[in-house]
Amino acid sequence: MSDFQTIKVTEDNHAARLTLARSPLNVLNIAMLKEINTFLQGLIGRDDLCVLLIAGEGKAFSAGVDVPEHTGETAEEMIGTFHRMFRLLHKLPMPTVCAAHGGVFGGGMELAIFCDIILAADNLKIGVPEITLGVYPPPAIAHLAQIVGVKKAAELIYTGTVIDAAEALRIGLVNHVYPADGFAGEVDAYLQRFTRLSAFALGQTKKAFREAVMADFDRALDVVESIYLKELMSGDDPTEGLTAFIEKRKPVWTHR
Repeated sequence: MSDFQTIKVTEDNHAARLTLARSPLNVLNIAMLKEINTFLQGLIGRDDLCVLLIAGEGKAFSAGVDVPEHTGETAEEMIGTFHRMFRLLHKLPMPTVCAAHGGVFGGGMELAIFCDIILAADNLKIGVPEITLGVYPPPAIAHLAQIVGVKKAAELIYTGTVIDAAEALRIGLVNHVYPADGFAGEVDAYLQRFTRLSAFALGQTKKAFREAVMADFDRALDVVESIYLKELMSGDDPTEGLTAFIEKRKPVWTHR
């Protein structure tokens, strides 16, 4: 664990913590995703943990995946490594809590919403703006509708709208909103709701919840991932949109 360069991990009182540590924006590059996946893989067999907290250092939880690594020869590796993170999270035996503050965009939002519970700071700005780059967010398509309903998920995904903490709470995207000043203390207090319980009982409850509510997730992610890699990324506009973002200019769509 001490060899990690882009994340920090700790464990105390039956609670594990994973902190994204590529401040200020915690952009998820391949190297960081591999470290996250290594840590998550090590948690799959644990039956003594009551909760996993995922948080971020700096001014944002995460601004999303590294766009340059999302193009060219590294695109397939990026998608595979990124989606493996969700497949590992899906297998975890303990409940997961996300402490989300500041910007939570794209892949950062997808990581947040895949946690069982989201605690938000009141400075939260959250959304999946991938469509503005000519692509779409596969894990959000596979899972977001279960959280906020089909109509709201469609609006967020199709338009790339970014919303604030109050709206995220209103639509059920986050569970609680706390003042940014003192957010860490509120998160610590919330985690005690889990650490006073039985890790065994929580693990069995998580298993039942996963099988009853998210039994279709692996199939859904496989489908949207296949369309993304084999159909979407063969078009002209995804390349143009991603390139325009890297070059900091407006994309010129060909609608192909």
